[in-house]
Amino acid sequence: MRGRRALSLPLLATLAILLLVPATASAHGGLTYSNPEANAALLEAPTNVELVFAEAIDPTLSQVTVFDEAGLLLAGVGPLVLDATGLDLHLTLPPLAPGVFTVAYQTTSAVDGHVVEGTFAFLYNPSGTRPAPNLPTESSSPSNSPLLVATRWLALAGALLTLGIAVFWLVSARPALAYANVLTAATLAPWGWIAISAGIAFGGIAAYLTLSAQSLGIGVGHPGHGGGIIPLDFAAPFGATPFAMAMRLALVGSGVAGLVAAARYFEVDEARRRARSPSDRERLLLLAVLVSALASLAGAAVAGHAASLGGPIFAAIDWLHLISVAAWLGALPGLLILAARSRQAADLPVTTVLGRHSRVALVAAPLVALTGIANSPVVLGAARELVASDYGNLLLAKALLFSTAIALGAVNFFFVRTGKLRRALPVMGAELAIGTLAVVVAAGLTTGQPSATRAPALVASPAGVLQLLGVAGDSSVHLAVDRPEPGPQRYQVSVAHTVDGTFRTDIRGVTLTFGPPAGTDLPVRSVSLAPGTDPWLWGSGGEYTPIVGEWALRVQVLLSGVPPQETSFGVAVTRITEPELLPAPSTAVPVPEPLARLWSLLPDGLLGWLLTAALAMALVAVRVGTRTAQWSTPVTVALAAVLLVAGLGIVSRETLRAADVPPAAAAARHNPTEATKASVELGHALFLANCASCHGADGGGEGPTADALLADPGNLAWSSPG
Repeated sequence: MRGRRALSLPLLATLAILLLVPATASAHGGLTYSNPEANAALLEAPTNVELVFAEAIDPTLSQVTVFDEAGLLLAGVGPLVLDATGLDLHLTLPPLAPGVFTVAYQTTSAVDGHVVEGTFAFLYNPSGTRPAPNLPTESSSPSNSPLLVATRWLALAGALLTLGIAVFWLVSARPALAYANVLTAATLAPWGWIAISAGIAFGGIAAYLTLSAQSLGIGVGHPGHGGGIIPLDFAAPFGATPFAMAMRLALVGSGVAGLVAAARYFEVDEARRRARSPSDRERLLLLAVLVSALASLAGAAVAGHAASLGGPIFAAIDWLHLISVAAWLGALPGLLILAARSRQAADLPVTTVLGRHSRVALVAAPLVALTGIANSPVVLGAARELVASDYGNLLLAKALLFSTAIALGAVNFFFVRTGKLRRALPVMGAELAIGTLAVVVAAGLTTGQPSATRAPALVASPAGVLQLLGVAGDSSVHLAVDRPEPGPQRYQVSVAHTVDGTFRTDIRGVTLTFGPPAGTDLPVRSVSLAPGTDPWLWGSGGEYTPIVGEWALRVQVLLSGVPPQETSFGVAVTRITEPELLPAPSTAVPVPEPLARLWSLLPDGLLGWLLTAALAMALVAVRVGTRTAQWSTPVTVALAAVLLVAGLGIVSRETLRAADVPPAAAAARHNPTEATKASVELGHALFLANCASCHGADGGGEGPTADALLADPGNLAWSSPG
């Protein structure tokens, strides 16, 4: 009992960490494209709505509704049609009357079961007389609630612990104990702890699926059924999607492992009460638990981001990554259990077992790093995302924590080889604590949105439909010019009474006269507009402004019984830039002040790497050449600490700088925009909106948020090529 009470403290602390660490909230499988676009102003009625998502969706658990300007559900909308990729969703629209329409969608990812909700609006206005809507485009994910994230963490931690203890007892503990000929009842596997960890995994998955189904409004009947016919099929609400099948595999794996461990626990307990030896099935049952835990982690890997973005090969790499973590860090609780038992059974060769486990860890720890590196490009998408996204920040934190755990594991290895068990156990506890934090961060990565699927920012020209209003006699004239740029345009003119604002019905004709910019040899051109669907609406389309410049437009309105009425407008015809997709905006956190100070102290370039190499060589020289000296240990520890701090500083700084280097193809591109007064003014507006917060209004690098950046933004006047 004393050993169990001692072990309960670190396990409870681990559980508290899992529950208390906050999660990142981001939308999985978010909307990346829509047609009509959000807040679009359309002169022609759309016949369908197209939505494109970042992840494949489950059409049976997705819905799209359209509301008219009065907020009423639009009748006659067609069924949802999903293309073969699972990303592109279509639905047909009935004939629309002019007005603002709102599209509301709720989709469920077929990959990881995440729910995404959102709305956007568009305007159908054939007269061109109404401005585009300016309604907020909303998107959120109820699947990112803290409770859902916590259940996912519990599932991952329980599965890793189950596999880790089984691997440790099967591969390290039993062979070492058998070699020492001390296989007794005290050396049986900790079946109670295995059953508890497998139960945590099963309960975490079940709770996650149940809460996810309830966020969709389904599966709220009898728990574990959700419309299915198999008992405890918590994935039934999600049908037969890849996510649902992967979750079923994880449920079955953790459930079988828990049942086997619980049955063995009660068998051993009953044999102990009857003063009999339990049956000799330890190895077979441990193999059963191991295979079941492997299946549970396979389900987690198949439902992970690497599988959804990279396919089966990267799912297998992710599975190997989880297995390696379990074999290395997940086995440490089993070793601590054995160490606690050795207080009662002094003949247990804990040092021998620890030495055997160290050899397993020497293989598993590098596999953790290599498989993590292999999958990182798939989920990151681009090098800049490592320092420009929340997901990249979490990945860096995980790498830092695992690196620290590996360093502690290396120290343990030397302690074990020299027979210093008392020194090894505290360091082992620190290794487990750091590894636990790394697993917490890894669980955050499974619930956060990969930076590879972050929707890029759509940058469009501020020029759209040009709205002009003037007075001609006792008439008010509204002129709408669609895309005032060289090439085909569309012109709409509506005429109303200036007294009461009612539209005029006595119009006999409307003429537009186009005066070219000064200094050109283009002739003045007059165009008669055609009547529209209403007597007050007239329009025409054509290529009437073929060059950039300030055009003069005169509108002449012919009315019954009165002289023609005229008004004039100045129209700036410019080269409108097409909408462009840019990398998603940075969501990374600012660099902590201690790290920024460290960067400023370390030498730049090659000198920084030479400093790191010199420290490593000094550490090896002190360790090998002066092992017996009394001052060897403190100097070794001091050099190792300095090497760790300097190495992390150099690597993190150079990683950021490498991510900030523009691609060679992009750096060599010639600016296609001519440096005219209009383009410079447009560029200045874009700079103030997107860059001045860091670089300052004059580009000098003294913006209001410059101090929070990882590196000095610098003076753009000096970094620009001329």
